[in-house]
Amino acid sequence: MALAAFAPGCRGAADALDPTPSPQASAEPTPLANVPAATTSVADDAGPPPVSLRSDRPLPPDSPHETSREQGTKEIARDAKELAGYALQAVLRTGESPAAAKGPETNLSAIEAAKRKTETRISIEASQTRARFVLSSGFVLPQGTELRERADRYGYLVLWPGEDVYRVAESGSLRALLGERRLDVAPLSQATVSPVAEGGRRLNVHTRRLEVSTRAARASFELATFREAGEGGVLICRLLLDLMNAPPSTGVCAADEVPLRAELRWTTKGALTFEVTSIVRRTDLSVQDLAAPPAQGVFETRPPAAMDGEIMVSKADLGAFRTAPADPGPMASRDAQGPPPESGLEVVNSSDELRVAWLDGVPVAWVAPGGRQWLSSLVRGRYVLQWRTFLGDAWEPPRNVGAPGWFDVNVP
Repeated sequence: MALAAFAPGCRGAADALDPTPSPQASAEPTPLANVPAATTSVADDAGPPPVSLRSDRPLPPDSPHETSREQGTKEIARDAKELAGYALQAVLRTGESPAAAKGPETNLSAIEAAKRKTETRISIEASQTRARFVLSSGFVLPQGTELRERADRYGYLVLWPGEDVYRVAESGSLRALLGERRLDVAPLSQATVSPVAEGGRRLNVHTRRLEVSTRAARASFELATFREAGEGGVLICRLLLDLMNAPPSTGVCAADEVPLRAELRWTTKGALTFEVTSIVRRTDLSVQDLAAPPAQGVFETRPPAAMDGEIMVSKADLGAFRTAPADPGPMASRDAQGPPPESGLEVVNSSDELRVAWLDGVPVAWVAPGGRQWLSSLVRGRYVLQWRTFLGDAWEPPRNVGAPGWFDVNVP
């Protein structure tokens, strides 16, 4: 499996992480260093604390195992070709999207279909000691990117599709990775955990609810108990805690608990919701797929080359947003920008953060700082465009735009 890159508008070509420093890396207030905090998860009490991964050091070969217990004896680890655990499907959402531009030519059914195709989905496999996250549609990372975790390490292995290498993402780097395609490490801040009450039922299972607060966000976790989940759910909790810059040792999930929903409300603005849509008990999880590092993986420290952005919706789907052309209205001036496009819409990001362009409520393209993308197949007419960060912690007000034309995130 692999860390691969790919070209704008085409999944499967070369993709990249930008090696230049990220604005998020210095945006957090002065917090704790990236070391385990005093609070620890229940699952960590049974043995030595996990070791923090380093991005400049490879890992020794991994042999995932599972524990078994005979009646009247202690738990023992046994090697296996397949592992028991759980397979989950989950989605990420960043709040309500802006409504589409009104007009008889607006094709609402096509817009809704595009929303479903760009929904941010994650496939998760979790054994008692390992977890694998496969990113699907809707991310600014390439489809098929993998994150792997293990219970005895803090941090993640990042595998791009199409390359036989892995990179290490240290604790504190997940916001920069998912939001800006970087491996910058942000400082962690102390987390406060407060039990709330029963969380009701999700997926026909009773849950308990916790509130977690850091300098970056305030979150609500809903946790459910699943037989022999081990620390698989703890690893999912660690990933969610990293998104709010909390130490990975923060005591949220206990052994055999799995987070079914978490809502992170950013201290800036906006929110990010993680929700499990299905969970299935499995006894045939592949040891090879959960190994961290993978058996044939080669350690890499260099980031791939940067890229300007990517179109996230097909030309056919974009062209279907309107059933007929309409008058786009007066076109905005573009000082020193060159002539406007003859068709479609050019979106320009002159900010210092990666941004996602939402058109009529659909995330249609991500654009790196200083980059631009051309939505060439848009039918002539009026649209509603909004710029957001991928994680939903910053956004601009929705604006009416005309195609053909252009739109810059920093131009009012």
